[in-house]
Amino acid sequence: MFTSLFLTIGLIHLIALASPGPDFALILRTSLHRPTALGAALGIALAIVVHATLSLTGISLLIAEHPWLFMTVKVVGALYLGWLGWGALKAAWHSSAELALHAGGEAQGWRKGVQRGIATNLLNPKALLFFMGLLAAMVTPQVDGLTRGLLVLELFLLSLAWFGVLAWSLSTVRAQRLLGRVQRPLNLVTGLLFGAVSLSILTGMAGEAYALVLP
Repeated sequence: MFTSLFLTIGLIHLIALASPGPDFALILRTSLHRPTALGAALGIALAIVVHATLSLTGISLLIAEHPWLFMTVKVVGALYLGWLGWGALKAAWHSSAELALHAGGEAQGWRKGVQRGIATNLLNPKALLFFMGLLAAMVTPQVDGLTRGLLVLELFLLSLAWFGVLAWSLSTVRAQRLLGRVQRPLNLVTGLLFGAVSLSILTGMAGEAYALVLP
């Protein structure tokens, strides 16, 4: 009955996954150490489960309807992404591969990767808005609880498969040789990407605050 719903949401989600963003940048930076990169892939997928669950239960809408709470989420997320961007830019300034992995706080290890993956996706307010818009628009009240649960599972499996394959591919010896030759510009690009997302969130908040104080 809901086959078209699964196909549509799955396709839109895959397109969103393929779009460059903080999640992709994190996998790229942690690919210097495969367990860390795979952990980050799992962490991102788990964070997407949280976003999807919050959206399907209406909690994300509740957060968005309370300006102070949503603003807190935005500030924390923007500062965290900005911190990762600063770490990447420092890594671009230095050529050390070890610094490139540690500069943004991405310590080696599977568990560290999971933590960074969860934080990077979960603290990105744009991810919250994406899932809130996608699921609220397409999942009607007529969709039962079992189907909603299967939708969350679908989003998790697609996310884990995409970022898992990406992490594995980028951490191969051949890929690392290629990345090693362009390490500095890659760190620069990822740093600018994190910084741009952080700045766009803060700029948007400043615009909203300015609009509120206008007579």
